[in-house]
Amino acid sequence: MNNLSLYEQIYDINNLYKASKNALKGKKSKPSAAKFWLNEDRELAKMHEELKNKNYRFGKYTEFTINDNSVMRKISAAPFRDRVVHHAIINIIEPFFEKSFIYDSYANRKGKGTSNALKRAKYYANRYDYVLQLDIKKYFPSIDHQILINELSKKIKNKEMMSFLEKLIFNSNKQEEVNFYYKNDNLFTPFERKRGIPLGNLTSQFFGNVYLDKFDHHVKENLRIKGYIRYVDDMIFFSNSKDFLLNLIDEINKFLDILRVKIHPDKIKLIKTVTGFIFLGYKVFKTHFRLTSKSIRRGRKKLKKIKYLYRYNKLDLASAKNKIFGTVGFFKIGKNYQITEELLLQTTLKKSNL
Repeated sequence: MNNLSLYEQIYDINNLYKASKNALKGKKSKPSAAKFWLNEDRELAKMHEELKNKNYRFGKYTEFTINDNSVMRKISAAPFRDRVVHHAIINIIEPFFEKSFIYDSYANRKGKGTSNALKRAKYYANRYDYVLQLDIKKYFPSIDHQILINELSKKIKNKEMMSFLEKLIFNSNKQEEVNFYYKNDNLFTPFERKRGIPLGNLTSQFFGNVYLDKFDHHVKENLRIKGYIRYVDDMIFFSNSKDFLLNLIDEINKFLDILRVKIHPDKIKLIKTVTGFIFLGYKVFKTHFRLTSKSIRRGRKKLKKIKYLYRYNKLDLASAKNKIFGTVGFFKIGKNYQITEELLLQTTLKKSNL
């Protein structure tokens, strides 16, 4: 594949088979994935030709809403063949960006994840007296298409690849309305700029990291903050000075204005690390972290739904087990052995007699 151009590497048949395998993980019980899997060779051959001839067309999204921690979020599910292409894209372009991401960015990266983010948060909590917690208001709906394309083009110099990525970005379905104003905007600017990418795409998760990478480097290299962690748009900053963190908020807002995103004003928290702070569903202390009661309730609800779906043949055994282990695995992060054992005992898979 080394002799191929960056764009040609996407539709290399070995890359497409790898992408298909990744996209199918835990999804084979779903009708669209099962149909693709049964005709995998033919589907991938067709995909190869369409990509090669530059006439691949991204499909329409299926939209639904989920309740995420008492916040209603719009999820957009791409057609399954598009999801295979998303994996094919990430297989090729991710290495160009991964090496430049900061160490303490933890979402959607190999070898990072929730567990390592929490361990790092505990590490910093042990060394600093205060933590400042921020997140971005309506992050994915706010992502500006042109700014994202500019950031991608800094690493990707192949015109065919950039043209294809632009096609993917511009195919994003309409997201939640975000009409914020920024410096030098006129009355119509927020309505003229294209923004918003689908929360459910693998590519969107990757693009979310690319979009804030400039900010991450600003924090580490210009503001020189050693204690900083980002997980998607959740950010935590550590310091021994309360005033320093308070003054930091304006500096952060100024830089994020360049990226046309805003800090959520109702979610700014400045806390003493000795009292513990909530991060990624856990309460983090200087010596340990433990599940919040809200996370436990959400876990029980998820496991109850898995039992229901399996009982009435809406989920096969392998998929049900994967979902159970994924949910219970979240509880095991903080060595919550008692609640983990309790939940496993409650999750007995049974089929309905009807």
